Amino acid sequence: EASFSQKDSDASHAKADYLAKHYGYTEIECLDKSAVLNLIKSSRYSGGILDWGAGHLHPLRYSLGLAKAAEAAGTIIYEGSAVEQVQDGTPSIVHTKHGQVKAGYVVHATNGYHGSLNHKQATRVLPINNYLVATAPLTDPQSVLTKNIAVADNRFVLNYYRLSHDNRLIFGGGESYGTKFPRDIFSKVRHPLTEIFPQLKDVELTHAWGGTLGITTTRLPMFARVGSHQLTASGYSGHGVAMAGFAGLVLAETIAGNASRFDLLSKLPGPAFPGGQALRSPIMTLAMTWFSLRDKLGV
Repeated sequence: EASFSQKDSDASHAKADYLAKHYGYTEIECLDKSAVLNLIKSSRYSGGILDWGAGHLHPLRYSLGLAKAAEAAGTIIYEGSAVEQVQDGTPSIVHTKHGQVKAGYVVHATNGYHGSLNHKQATRVLPINNYLVATAPLTDPQSVLTKNIAVADNRFVLNYYRLSHDNRLIFGGGESYGTKFPRDIFSKVRHPLTEIFPQLKDVELTHAWGGTLGITTTRLPMFARVGSHQLTASGYSGHGVAMAGFAGLVLAETIAGNASRFDLLSKLPGPAFPGGQALRSPIMTLAMTWFSLRDKLGV
């Protein structure tokens, strides 16, 4: 994690000290400004931490690998059959545009794409959109990152980036709220990209894409029963690559008859977003705009 101010850097160092003292986790290296600059060729950061016990991966390959493993275990995956309604009961009936499925258990594994399938999740998990770009292969990737690390900074609307296997910089930055994506994702992400790495102001951007994630008011995930035989785990707030896999294990345990971990996680605090179904998104947009302004002002 890269910090923009000395105060934020000190806070991240204190977090590393706390983890070492109370949990025996000593894999985090505290970095001052010069140490960060040795890793990240940007003058914007004042310090940070580097977690040598963490890692990063290719999310799409991970998802495809999970799908192959599920199919090998006997799962049938139906694409292009969005669920329109779930009728609670024993069994529950899942209605799609083209038919229906009866199921002993229904898992709402929808995160930011849940829409209004169940009221409890709709009031506590808000969808937001996030965007990424990929540069053309860099002739000198060491001029950006000197090690094979994934970076996220400490802004509320954060930036995150890493190098690909073919030396492209994959950079994520910029958010929007609601259902619409910007017309020009390239321009939206180029601004934070060049703010961090001005040396890349003329680099070609070859790919741009975005996706929808789910956030909660506390940034803690939501585990809940949303029907007599309906479960949900969502609201990973940007940590879904790691958290969703763990949540899948907990959901499987619950369906198999051991709900101890699910019941414990369902006690995590998670109040509803204010404003109800109609106003929560506009209110959240105002709040996020305010925090984005604080980022720009360095508050």
